[in-house]
Amino acid sequence: MSDVQDSQIASVEEYSRCFIRLQHLWKENKKTEFKNQMQEYLSLSADPYRMTLVNVKLCPDVFRSKQDSLAANILVELQTFMNQYDAKKFESCLTEKLQREVYELAIRQKNTGMLKILVKTFHLVNRGQQYLPSLKSKLQEGHYKEVCLLVSLLNLEPHFTTTELIVPLFLEDSLSLADDILQSSPTHQKELAIFLDDIIGKKISVTDLQKYKIKDMKKIRSNKILSGILAKFLKRFNLDPAICPNFRTFRASGGLRYIFYKYHIEKGLQRPMFYSLIDDTLKENPEVLSDLLNLFVDYYDAKGALPYIRKFKISPEDLPEQIKDALANSSELEQEEFCEEEPPNQESWDDEIGNFYTLDISNDQIVIVDTADKFDECYCYMKESPLLAIDAEWKPTFGIGTTEQAALLQFATTNMVFLLDLVSLQPVLQGSHWQRIGELFSDTNLTKLGYGIKGDFRVLGTIHSDMKKGIASATNVIDFDVTKNILLEEYPNIFSYSGEVHKGLSDLVYRCFGLPLNKQERFSNWAARPLTNLQITYAALDVRCLINVCNYLNQKAAELHLPDWKKVKRKPVKVLKKPRQHPSVTDNTVDARQVAEPGGERESIRAGDFQVVCDTMVQGLAKQLRSCGVDAVALENGEGWDQCLHYYERERRVVLTRGRSYQALMKHIPCNYIYNVTKETAQDQLAEIIEAFKVKVTINDVFARCSKCNADHYLVLPSSVVATLQARHTNIQEKKMIECNEGCDKACEVVCVGHMSAEAEKCESEGRGTVDMGGKQNICHSKERNICLAEKGDEWVECEGGRVNVSTGKTEGGVVVLAGMVPKNIVESTMWFYACSCCGKCYWEGSHHKKVLNGRLKNIVELDGSR
Repeated sequence: MSDVQDSQIASVEEYSRCFIRLQHLWKENKKTEFKNQMQEYLSLSADPYRMTLVNVKLCPDVFRSKQDSLAANILVELQTFMNQYDAKKFESCLTEKLQREVYELAIRQKNTGMLKILVKTFHLVNRGQQYLPSLKSKLQEGHYKEVCLLVSLLNLEPHFTTTELIVPLFLEDSLSLADDILQSSPTHQKELAIFLDDIIGKKISVTDLQKYKIKDMKKIRSNKILSGILAKFLKRFNLDPAICPNFRTFRASGGLRYIFYKYHIEKGLQRPMFYSLIDDTLKENPEVLSDLLNLFVDYYDAKGALPYIRKFKISPEDLPEQIKDALANSSELEQEEFCEEEPPNQESWDDEIGNFYTLDISNDQIVIVDTADKFDECYCYMKESPLLAIDAEWKPTFGIGTTEQAALLQFATTNMVFLLDLVSLQPVLQGSHWQRIGELFSDTNLTKLGYGIKGDFRVLGTIHSDMKKGIASATNVIDFDVTKNILLEEYPNIFSYSGEVHKGLSDLVYRCFGLPLNKQERFSNWAARPLTNLQITYAALDVRCLINVCNYLNQKAAELHLPDWKKVKRKPVKVLKKPRQHPSVTDNTVDARQVAEPGGERESIRAGDFQVVCDTMVQGLAKQLRSCGVDAVALENGEGWDQCLHYYERERRVVLTRGRSYQALMKHIPCNYIYNVTKETAQDQLAEIIEAFKVKVTINDVFARCSKCNADHYLVLPSSVVATLQARHTNIQEKKMIECNEGCDKACEVVCVGHMSAEAEKCESEGRGTVDMGGKQNICHSKERNICLAEKGDEWVECEGGRVNVSTGKTEGGVVVLAGMVPKNIVESTMWFYACSCCGKCYWEGSHHKKVLNGRLKNIVELDGSR
């Protein structure tokens, strides 16, 4: 030591001379010598804490220090010193004055890591309550980040209410700053959840929140957005959704709307399953009964409401007017006893069975396992099999916040299928039984097959801890969801069929055998018992086809002399790294995230030429991009982020994602084909993408694509055709035969068209995605409309973009034109309508079109060459 004698260091002047030496070693990058010198100074210091504080304050970048800075390393060396020596010897050095100085230094820190290490090193938690007045004052000044972090580090959470600390951060879209507090305080978690629920339930109005700074008013006014945020919050902190009754009611009501849509519009449910899902929803959320009755009204299905009118003994005075009228006008509805269950022989997927892949085993080879004895038998059989396919099914939760609970676990061997009825087995199986299932997963000699098996494992892992252990150590597992995409890239000839577009497992089966799977029963009440024949067939086929795919690939690989397809790996993508910037580069240099994602120097691209795929993290962004004419595919709920790879590999689409999905995908996709979306709302995300990729949006691009299905081709229909379709067709329901009102002895076929209520139209315009289609009209209402389809035959009308059959309501491509979704007053006042050729949704130029151009797209659409 040249400047400090080999004696005790005690004065500030000596501390300062020590710093000069330490700073010199740090600048010379002599880190080992720096550490040794610092340890020597600390050992000679009479007050190591004071010496360290003086040295930290002398650092030129003390308030902007990073975790690898000189100031941070000085603090780390003090921690090392105290761990090596008797720290209690220096406790008296931690005076109130010194700790107050450290606190004032910490509250001004811009770096979170530095703030944490200061609090920990100087034990500020011991005097935490002394800093409460200062923290309250800082909070009033808007220093939320520093206050939140210090409140958490000093264990002061009980002294701050959710309203004064957490709520303002949420309203400013900065809730992440309160992560540490929320992680450590269940009370604040619950209070924030209740606060959000009160907004959904209108117990807290926008007026009540005007005292806060609200960044996004649309988020506060939209129950759909709020419920999505709350659902993620409840799941993250494992909170009981029961504390949020308004949220549960809103989500349950949305679930009912979806059930009606699946049954009436998509025809994706059999009648018994339709009622089964409704019954479960009412059982868990009886408060949505009035919403249910209104849905029956909206879909013109008064008869369907009868079981619930009887079951809940609803008096006529409490019924909606439309149901009252229907009951009053139809003695048949009043007297008929309703039968919820249809005979089993009425269950049918499709009239054209040949259009789908079917089971290749007999019913005798499908075993339902619902007792412990049957489990023991099937386990012995499965353990001896060299190949085991796995799948699981559970009841849809409609995003109410409850965790998915597996109701059925399917196993397939080379010649048998075992359906483990978990609803029946869970009460009777012991820990040893679940352990044996886990051992199947972890057996190295047993090859396991699955599709998206990580999702199945996630849900199955919640059943029992012993099974979860086996899942955690699962080995020799082939996930065809991943393998399919690798094979398409490395050995595309291994598949025999292409040309049709299908999704998920159905796509894999089609590529192998030329026929897709019928996935109609996927959305089903798997918790209801007994299982229907359709459910049993669906569950067996879903797992059996994996065995067949494996056998197919083995045979095809042998024919083509390909290596073992099970071991094929994706070739690594070479990504050019940007040269390291010199430390002197200023802050306005493009940061690492911008380098990895398109931006800055990219040439502009026409909206019509821009192709993207949005994963489930940014589904709303896809709809916004379509409104600007961008070709935007959106993954459906339940599809994994790795599906984005499929779109990139086949179509070279740019992948738009965020969070963990981005971190995972960037390992496989070149940086100029993937983008990490940072904004929260879909509208802000749209502006972000338009700017980042320099997308040129013109007036001709606006609404050039269907916001619902992404198609870019429309049929231009005059209002007279739309009016004719509305007059001739009825709600999408089962086809029935009715007699003409004018006494015609021939039968008229009731076919389908939707009808959107005024409330649903409002929801649609607000972007809430409400599906409220229905409407039932008697096409034989008068002589002018007394058209018997059996006599009239087909009536084709030529329109720009194609033809439409006004008798069936379908286009040449077989798509039903949803003319009934257009309000009648709009039909009367608008000349032209645009029907999507793929989904049938109708559009028209009206006030909404002008509002969009002058509102959210005002700064995006280029007019006269400029935005």
